[in-house]
Amino acid sequence: ALPIYHISFQSKQKQTSPNPPKASKFMGEKIRREPKAMSTSPSTSLVLRFLVLLPFLFLATTTITAKADDIIDQTCKESSEVNPNIDFSFCVTSFQSTPNSQGASLNHLGLISVTLVKRNVTRTTNLIQNLLGNANVDSNMKKGLEDCMSLYSNSIVSLDEATRDYRAQRFDDANAKISSVMDSSTTCENGFQDVNVASPLTKQNKNVFQLCAIALSIISMQPH
Repeated sequence: ALPIYHISFQSKQKQTSPNPPKASKFMGEKIRREPKAMSTSPSTSLVLRFLVLLPFLFLATTTITAKADDIIDQTCKESSEVNPNIDFSFCVTSFQSTPNSQGASLNHLGLISVTLVKRNVTRTTNLIQNLLGNANVDSNMKKGLEDCMSLYSNSIVSLDEATRDYRAQRFDDANAKISSVMDSSTTCENGFQDVNVASPLTKQNKNVFQLCAIALSIISMQPH
C-alpha cells in the first residue's frame, strides 16, 4: 500500500462545499487486490493423483514380491532340511535367476526345477565340446570328456521326457528319468578319476547333481 499523506488547505473564509471532492487513490485510499484462484490443468490433476497412489502401488508390489519369495524360501528350506545334498542358498539363487519363478505355485516350481537341470546340462555339453576341440587335450582327458558327452547327451533326451511326464502328472516316471540324470553327473565325475586325470567339470557336475536333487525333492511334495 502506498503511504498516506494528510494535506490541509487553509482559506480566509470557511466554506462548506456541497460536493466534497472524492479522495484520490493516491491520497491514502488502500487498494485491495483479490487473490486469483489457482487453476489446475487436467495433466496436473493426473500427476497429483498418481503421486497420491504411488505409495500404495509400491506397497502392493512389495507385498506380491514378498509372497513370491516366501514360496521359494519355504520350498528350498524344506528341501535342504530333508536332503543334505541341497544347499539352501544355492536353491534360492537358482530359482531367483529365473524370472517366471516369481509368484509361481509349488507345482510350477517343480517344472522350473526340471528346466534348470536341462539348462545346466546343455551348458555342460557345450563346455565339453569346446574342451574336446582343444588340440592340447591328452588321450586320458579326451576319453573322460567323450564319456561325459555321451552321458549328458542322453540326459537331455531324458529331461525332455521328464518334462512331459511332469506336465502329465506322471511324477514317478519323471522321478526315474531325473534320477538317471543325477547318476550321469556322478558317473561323469568319477570317470576322470578312473583315468587318473583331474576333472575339468567338477563344478558343472556338482551343479547338475544338486539341481536334480532339488527337482526330485519338489516332485516328492506333489500329490500322487
